Parts: sequence; structure tokens; C-alpha cells
Amino acid sequence: MFMAVGATCLPPPTGGNATSCDSNLCTWWHDSGEINTKTRVQPGNVRQSHRYHVQVRPAGTDEFRPSFVYEAIPRNGNGRIFSPWDYPNDNTLDATVDDGISIEAQVGINMAWSQFEYAQDVDVKILRRDGQSLGLTSNVVIRPSSISYSLSTSSDGGIIIRVPKDDRGRRFSVEFNDDLYTYRSDGQNYVHSSGDVVSVEPQNGLVIFASAFLPPDKIPQMDEGNTKTMTPGPINTGDWGDKQILYFPPGVYWMNSNPQGDKPKYGENHLKLHPNTYWVYFAPGAYVKGAVEYTTSNSDFYATGHGVLSGEHYVYQANPATYYQAVKSDQTSLRLWYHGNIGRQTWHCVGPTINAPPFNTMDLHGASDQASVRISDYKQVGAFFFQTDGPQMYPNGVVSDVFYHANDDGIKAYYSNVSAKRLIIWKVHNDPIIQMGWDSRQVSGVVIDGLDIIHTRYRRSETVVPSSIIGASPFYMDGKSPDPNKFISLTVSNVVCEGPCPALFRIQALQNYKNFVVKNVAYPDGLITGSFGLGQSLVPHVPGMTMELDVTNWTIKGEQVTMANFQSDSLGQLNIAGEYWGQWSIQ
Repeated sequence: MFMAVGATCLPPPTGGNATSCDSNLCTWWHDSGEINTKTRVQPGNVRQSHRYHVQVRPAGTDEFRPSFVYEAIPRNGNGRIFSPWDYPNDNTLDATVDDGISIEAQVGINMAWSQFEYAQDVDVKILRRDGQSLGLTSNVVIRPSSISYSLSTSSDGGIIIRVPKDDRGRRFSVEFNDDLYTYRSDGQNYVHSSGDVVSVEPQNGLVIFASAFLPPDKIPQMDEGNTKTMTPGPINTGDWGDKQILYFPPGVYWMNSNPQGDKPKYGENHLKLHPNTYWVYFAPGAYVKGAVEYTTSNSDFYATGHGVLSGEHYVYQANPATYYQAVKSDQTSLRLWYHGNIGRQTWHCVGPTINAPPFNTMDLHGASDQASVRISDYKQVGAFFFQTDGPQMYPNGVVSDVFYHANDDGIKAYYSNVSAKRLIIWKVHNDPIIQMGWDSRQVSGVVIDGLDIIHTRYRRSETVVPSSIIGASPFYMDGKSPDPNKFISLTVSNVVCEGPCPALFRIQALQNYKNFVVKNVAYPDGLITGSFGLGQSLVPHVPGMTMELDVTNWTIKGEQVTMANFQSDSLGQLNIAGEYWGQWSIQ
């Protein structure tokens, strides 16, 4: 059993990196769970929730099975380090660099999650590790609140949630009214007292991922001839071989960049796959500390399975071109999913959870206008760093049934003919939830439908990195001007923003907007009306551009925003340039 200062490994209820699976329910466990809220965990260990136990059973039966509860903390216990070899020395990152984390580490913000596979109704029991009762069901809020669950209490102080069978799975946050932190801002940064309230969120977050079993076509047909099966433990360069399929069975894996040395180093390597390898499969219970780079030319390539890919060993903006130091490069900084020479190819990603991304979570560079994606049952957690975007949605892409904790552009509307449905966003403070800007674009046929925003916590009112639900930033590169020959056309529908919510729009028109439809938007808890204008939608005039925007059925605390109350000093707080009058409407 591993023991360290400030860290404890507890005996597991089942041995090894075990799964307990049948046709109705599959749960898993790691015996290397490490309770540690301060420092990096040992390489072969998994950070385990210091707060929660989770157990699952088929509904109405007597026997609960343990479901491992993972945990993410800001900076992953590494501190503000510039180079991976700086650990455990803190504050080697230049003082002028803002990594997006400030008050979170001071007040003990963390995010736990547990996942299982199921094919029938189940009961999920949550307990506190310290034995204290979680209280009455009135102490519990499940978000998104647009979906209701049956709750009950247990005699051991737990809360039991009945989760109905759902072929699309369920992803939800379980929150307790006696475990909430109020984020306040002075208009520039979070403050401990005074200031304006910008969010109320769990201090000890807990997210449940109830996943349907993978469909047969998302599980590769593996045999000795086509599959490299990895062994839990350190991964040295080249260990992943050159076969078509790379398989991670249950267990813990980590990149080892100095296998011959007496002091192995971490965060200085990633999985750059052989061109033959086009499928990475993570078994339930696989936990891989690393990042995946494809080089395949296969028309379809894959990441499937209900394991975890964690960036916890990497420094902020880790750059493989500079020894994985914190040197930002939009071209070479590390993505957890990457292809550097994409062509007419489609990436299929079904099932994985990514934890603690150090930078943009996914990019396919090369002929990206020819690429596409099929993403579902995909989860992103522990995205406390700046620039931890949601994945790109390339032309003709389909994204559905996902959960993103993100601290940058969450949903990128950069390409045409994209369908994104049933998305849950837990948003930190950098950039909008839907981003359409940074360059002039020709985009049409984008449908974003069913967006549940369970938290936002913008710390200041911004337009360059828009503090809004729907945003378009100004040009990223200097020397460009808006293009009157291009336009963006898209539909955003069925949006619910919970808690104190920011502006609906912050848009810099870098091209025309035509047939821009926003409908059925609800702010049940209200639009922020504080002292620094965070709730105000800003659409400044750009000469020569049009703004054909149609907003229908936007309600704030149940009251509908109309042409009679949209004004910046009224219900909707819309401040749209007068030059666009007559081009847009709200009803």
C-alpha cells in the first residue's frame, strides 16, 4: 500500500484494476487509488475522490457494486511549473503568464467523476467518505435540471438516484446545497468577498457518467495479428508498436521518457502512433496518462471505449517542439487528440473521457476542411487551465450526447453542415460557449440543438474573448479586414442556462450574418445585472456587414424578451448597433 505525506491509499473493495460486468451493468475499480488533494499522485496511481463513494446496482435489487470515483484538481498537484522536470519546485512559470487558475486552488475547488455502463434502470448511491450524512433529498440538485430524477435517502446517510435506461446514456452533475462556493468578481478577477456574484458552484464537484454499452461497430475486432495489447505500467517510446489496433486493457498507464535513467521523468512524451495504427481502444477501467497523435492515412480512424485519457502530467501549454515546456504554439502545443497531416478522413470518437487537458483538446491539422468527425458519449473534465477548448467540429461533422468542462471556446462553429445535439457544458471564464469568430468564415448548415449550460463563471466583461453564450471574437491575426463576400448561417435552439447567466451575444461581425436563428432559450435563474455589465449583449457595427438575426422565445425567469423590453437597460440587456436596426428581430 502506497503512503505519502498528505496522501493515502485505501484498501479497495475489489482487487486489482477490476471490472464487474454482465449484460446489464459494468462497473470498475482501481486498487491504486490515491487520496491526495495537494500534490501529484504517484505515476501508477489514480487520484481518487477524497469526498465521495459511488455505488451502483440494477434498480430494485439488493446488491450495490462499487464504482471508482476519480478526482481532478487545478494544476493536477504540479504547481505553476514551466518545464515538466521542474516538479516539485513551484512557480517556475513566468509570473506574467496567466494559466487561467487563480482562486480555485486556494479555496479547494475539485471535480470528481464516476462512470459505468448499463442497459437497464439502475440505482446510483452516493456516500461521503467521512461517514457524514448527505442529508435530505432537498439538499440535492441534479444538473441539467431540465431532466428530473427520482431521489431517495439510504440508512447509511447516502443519496440514491434512479437513473432510467437510456440508449444515449446520461451525464449529470450531482450537487449539494451545503457544499457550494460563491464566485465573486470585482470586474477583473475573482475576489473572496464583496464584488458581484458571477456563479454558485460545487466546491467538491461530482459528475456521473451513465453510459450505454458501446455498439458492436465501435469495438474493434481484435486478434494477435492486428492488435498490440498494452501492459499496465510505464510506456516507453515505441512500446505501442505498429499494428492496426492499440488496445489498453483495464489498468493504469503513464508515459515514461527516461526508461534507462535512475529517475524517470513524466510529461515529456506522448503516443505518436505508427501510420499503420488507426484505432485506439480504451477498455472500461483503462486510465492512460498521456496524449494521442495519429499519423494514419486510413479514411476512418478511431478512439473508442469507456477508459480515460489524462493530461495530468503535462505542464500548461506543453509544447513537444520545446521539450514539453510551457511555450505556447498554436501549431505545436500538445493536444490530447491530434493528427498533424489530416486529409479526407473521419475521426470517430465514442466513449472516452479526457481529464486535465493542458491546451486545446483536439485538432486535426493539414487539410482540415476535408476532415470530419463523429463524436458521441464523450466527456471532458478537469479543464481548469486556459485554452482547454471543446473538440473541433469539422465539415459534415456530427456531435451528440457529450459533456464538456471547458475553459475556452466550448463549441466551435467554424465549418459547414455540422450537427451538434444534446450537449452539456460546464463553463469556466475564458471565451464564449459557442464561438464563431477569430477569422472571416463562410459557414452554413450548422445546427446546434439541445444545449444545457449547467454553470458559467465569467470573471470580467470581455469582447475579445467574449463573455457570452454565443460569441464571435475579432481577428486573431493582425492585418485582416471583414469580408463582405462571406456569411455565417446557423441555428441555435433549445438552450437552457442555469445559475447566474452572462450575455446571450457578444459578436464582432467579421463577415455577414444571414439566416442566423436563435430560438427557445431559457435563463430560469436570471441574467446577470451586476455593476460591470456582464449581462449586456454587445453587437457593435462593422461597416458593410449585415446582421440578419432572428431571436424567438428567449425567456428570463419566465418572462419573454421582446422588441418592447430588449434594450440594454431593460430585461434583455441587448445593445445592438443602431446601424443594424431593421435587420434583426426578437419575439
